[in-house]
Amino acid sequence: MHVGIDLGTTFCCMATVGDDQEVIVIPNSEGRLTTPSVICFDGKYAYVGDSANARKLFHPSLIYEFVKRDMGKPVEAVGFEDPMDLTAQNEVRPFEIAGFRYGAAGLSALILRKLKQDAVRYFKKIAKLEKDADEKRVILDAVITVPAYFGDKERQDTKLAGFAAGLNVQKLINEPTAAALTYGLLQKEDERIMVFDLGGGTLDVTLMGMECGKPVVVASDGANTLGGKDWDEVIQRYLVEQFFLQNGRDLPTTGEVAYEVQQKALEAKLELSENTETTVHLAIEEGNLEVTLYRSAPKEDPLNRFDIGPDRPFYFDERSSDLLSRCRTICSMALENARWTWGHVQEIVLAGGSCRMPMIIELLETMSGRKVRQNVVNYDHAIAIGAALHGAHQDRLQDVVSHCMGVRYRSGEGFYVEHLIRKNANLPTGGKQRFAAERNAILLVYEGESERPEECNLRGRLELDNPAGSIEVALEMDTNGVVRALADYSPQGKQVLELRSELFNFSERAEPLQEKIRSVVMK
Repeated sequence: MHVGIDLGTTFCCMATVGDDQEVIVIPNSEGRLTTPSVICFDGKYAYVGDSANARKLFHPSLIYEFVKRDMGKPVEAVGFEDPMDLTAQNEVRPFEIAGFRYGAAGLSALILRKLKQDAVRYFKKIAKLEKDADEKRVILDAVITVPAYFGDKERQDTKLAGFAAGLNVQKLINEPTAAALTYGLLQKEDERIMVFDLGGGTLDVTLMGMECGKPVVVASDGANTLGGKDWDEVIQRYLVEQFFLQNGRDLPTTGEVAYEVQQKALEAKLELSENTETTVHLAIEEGNLEVTLYRSAPKEDPLNRFDIGPDRPFYFDERSSDLLSRCRTICSMALENARWTWGHVQEIVLAGGSCRMPMIIELLETMSGRKVRQNVVNYDHAIAIGAALHGAHQDRLQDVVSHCMGVRYRSGEGFYVEHLIRKNANLPTGGKQRFAAERNAILLVYEGESERPEECNLRGRLELDNPAGSIEVALEMDTNGVVRALADYSPQGKQVLELRSELFNFSERAEPLQEKIRSVVMK
């Protein structure tokens, strides 16, 4: 049995391909087609999804969400932050479950474990599995999606999370690639498309060429701190500001009130996606608030993002101008990387629930000069459907490298990065080059587009036992975007050293993490 999983920032979704080759979105145990990416641990049980969401009001300090934005970070950087502090750099408080401190991979594994349990129960229901099959022992094959801009460390964390949750992770594919696959397999003619995937916490923009129904990725760009959550915070900041103006005191930053304000902001955003205005009411012990929010300014009142003082009405489009500008820049960067113009784009495919905001459609139509077809696929399900299709049609997809990979070398008095793998190269790929080296050299592998090591991310370190002389260094990237580094310095024949850094080989970490995941009682 095979599943495609969209491990989203705010919601997850699963799909599978049935015997009739039709794609089925798998419902969770609550009967919903999406599962919130939320965890709540009360000291005894770990609640995931809808049951965790239901406890936000009563246990806001025990909630962990938006874990995807922490993927790739060290464990000590993952934890709680003040949910109402939207500007300050807060000190992170550790997130511990059953005495074990969890990083983003461990937290994602808890979410994936819930998804796996729901999938197993679904397969039992449709008689794909025996009813008495042990859910913990069943291993499901899975394709999991990741943002196109994810680097090697983030991808390794995602794969580690899948294995720890009891999934056989066959492949990781880029989210916009999955969305385009959902759309592309239905097409017969050649076409150039842009996939604009704006989810709850991330944005991916990918350009693809459709060749007889087979999608070939040309270029990708994106951001891991740009999504629906940021639009929520635009409204949230305004509510906090207006409460102070109307009541002369600040809103509480923790507890039930903080959660209620977050919910009011989310509800207002959804309302403004359907209607041109909405009114927010808040009645708490500290005071009352009533404000009317508008989707956009009237035509006779031109947008001016520098004139948004406290007396000016709230126009959502106007207050979101900086976020829209970031979307515009990412689209431009993707086009530049592909050496395309907007004239090359024949179709714009939307994915991610945040694409329901009218301002996003208007932005894309203004930039492209063409109408954007809406609701081609369900925005919330498109990524999971593409992942499931990939599992069934693995020979129909060509993915690309998300970031350059290279090694550090000395030139004169300075150090530079020689890129052996180029961004947007087709996967699998690799490159090699000879370097002069001192005895017992250290090989440093970097990820990033700059030639300066300090502007790139160090991804691996390998101490060589080489004589002074020439070394051939090779980098190889597989179809999952996972890298191996090899050095050949033997004068008597080929001798290869494989990079064994934890960033490149997580098998030793998977087993203990899996045991920690199993020890947590799920609800």
